[in-house]
Amino acid sequence: MKSFFLALLLFSISVFTSGCSDKAEDNIVLVISMDGLRHDYPYKSESGGFSLMSSRGLKADSLIPVYQSTTFPTHVSMATGVYPDTHGIMHNSFYDTKKGSYSYSPEANWIESKPIWAYLEEKGIKTATYFWVGSETSWNGIEISYSKFPFSNSVSEKVKIQQILDWLSLPDKERPRLIMSWWHGIDSAAHKYGLSHKKVKQKFKEQDKHLLDLINKIEEKGLWKKLTLIVVSDHGMTDISNLINVNELLKKAKIKSRISIGPAIGHIFLDNKDELQKAKQALKQNKFLQVKRKNEIDESLHLIHPTRTGDIVVFTKSPNMLVSRKNNNPPIGMHGYNPKTNKDMEGIFLAYGNKIKPMKVGKVKQVDVAPTILSLLGVEIPKYMEGKEIKLN
Repeated sequence: MKSFFLALLLFSISVFTSGCSDKAEDNIVLVISMDGLRHDYPYKSESGGFSLMSSRGLKADSLIPVYQSTTFPTHVSMATGVYPDTHGIMHNSFYDTKKGSYSYSPEANWIESKPIWAYLEEKGIKTATYFWVGSETSWNGIEISYSKFPFSNSVSEKVKIQQILDWLSLPDKERPRLIMSWWHGIDSAAHKYGLSHKKVKQKFKEQDKHLLDLINKIEEKGLWKKLTLIVVSDHGMTDISNLINVNELLKKAKIKSRISIGPAIGHIFLDNKDELQKAKQALKQNKFLQVKRKNEIDESLHLIHPTRTGDIVVFTKSPNMLVSRKNNNPPIGMHGYNPKTNKDMEGIFLAYGNKIKPMKVGKVKQVDVAPTILSLLGVEIPKYMEGKEIKLN
């Protein structure tokens, strides 16, 4: 009798652990980031991928980007679930008083919070990235199973789609359960021509078609029962018309400094800290600038970093843009502005496939993307993540 109960107990444990394993292994998450796609663009789709996802999947009103709403900090926030003051990537380029200058660096160790691919790889879950910011090198010695690099703007979405399909075609034990890929979106065209230009509209149609192609090819593989597709953007876009040369303002006042400039936020590291008040007064000569000491910045903006925030920080709103030198061919479209005061900065969030209920939801945040991915994978959300899971069904 004892042997019977023992056998029954072992059988029950086997069934339970097998069930847990199946549950943990039943989903793949594919994340596509469309660069520069403003929140209203999915509505422009008539018969493409966005139209399909909007009608058959989940669509959020918008995705609220982190601030400064530029490509590097936003992508890293989506990958880490934390704000820029935590992960440290303040802009596409910035200055660190201990490490020096960062500019579009492929070196992942500049990121000060664990990316989701590193978190999953540590748990034995394979991941893959195709041009996602911060994924070109290992993070603190943790390698990504599959990663395409170095970044090249000339690589087409067709090439990326084929690589994604190749990854999805791998045997179960080799196939990544998380794939993250950057796509062109409308960013470059909108910077050059402005949002209303026909070339921007044409670029969106191309991206919409590529998205539909990806969806159809996943359908052909019969993978929708175990795959969730999430489509996001890093930021929106707005038109600008006025450049503010911060370097020129400081030079006129004969103030020496190192300047780290983004389109909406500028960090000034003074050579002589005793000139702080003088520098503030010089910068305030421009009526379109808001000037703050480091200790005067609102903490809710998530911009105060121990070594990457300037002694003085300047802010501006569209249609203004900060620069540090003369620009003979300035952009027409720009981003980077505070999403709390500029709705044009809001991006997109759509989801389709396994574990997704067709519905509309309100605004969601970029820091919520990583926790949501983990939930879809059945993996515990770590306490260090500052975002929360988006309810998708």
